[in-house]
Amino acid sequence: MTRGTFSIAHPCLAAASAPRLARALSTLIAASVSLILVTGCAPAPFALSPLPTLSNPDPLTLRDTFAASIPPHFISDDSVIIYAPFHRLAVLGVLRVDRAAGTFELAGLNQIGVQIFELGGDRNGNIVRFAIPPLDQQREVLLSIAADVRRIYFDLLPADGAKVDVRPTFVRFRQPANSGTLIYEFGGQPTVLLEKRFAGWLGTIWRVRYFDYAISNGSLYPRGVVMDNAQYHYRIVIKNRQWQTQ
Repeated sequence: MTRGTFSIAHPCLAAASAPRLARALSTLIAASVSLILVTGCAPAPFALSPLPTLSNPDPLTLRDTFAASIPPHFISDDSVIIYAPFHRLAVLGVLRVDRAAGTFELAGLNQIGVQIFELGGDRNGNIVRFAIPPLDQQREVLLSIAADVRRIYFDLLPADGAKVDVRPTFVRFRQPANSGTLIYEFGGQPTVLLEKRFAGWLGTIWRVRYFDYAISNGSLYPRGVVMDNAQYHYRIVIKNRQWQTQ
């Protein structure tokens, strides 16, 4: 299973989108003391451990067991880093998710606790509730980040009719979605969702990987998440500080 460097699927689109994100991040210099200029690719943020060999896995049982461990509601405090070409923005994220209602709220704060944006979403779509000027003029980028939050924390299970490919160390599910293919990969011990990605005819459009699951009261939560977005040419790295179910 490939869990290494992310390859941009749409170089022309990425090249056009990257300056917009760079401009959006640059507006945060005065508001955030943690904006740092960097060069090169972002380093691998989490250690990768070899996956254990699965012993005659039953794909549906594997999926249903993981489904039973997903908390329906939670609050999470995270360190969030957004990597864009030549920029890195670190914020403190306060995330509230209600999977039953299909809603989420994400507040981004700088290192001194000043809120710089607030995003939200429900089953009807995502919104920018607040953004500091002139970041509020870059709502297209903020809405893309909101969409990635939904991709990370919702729709974590393949459909009943998904095609299954059992490998020695992981199980892959594939299903059609929005003129492309949605792919889920499960592995580890206990068996958890390792990766979820959406592929179009030119290649991967976005990919989210999950690391270092923690368990509390029977619920599992990834302490590390990496989201790669090819459309806007950025990577979001989430390092959980604490979380609790509601």
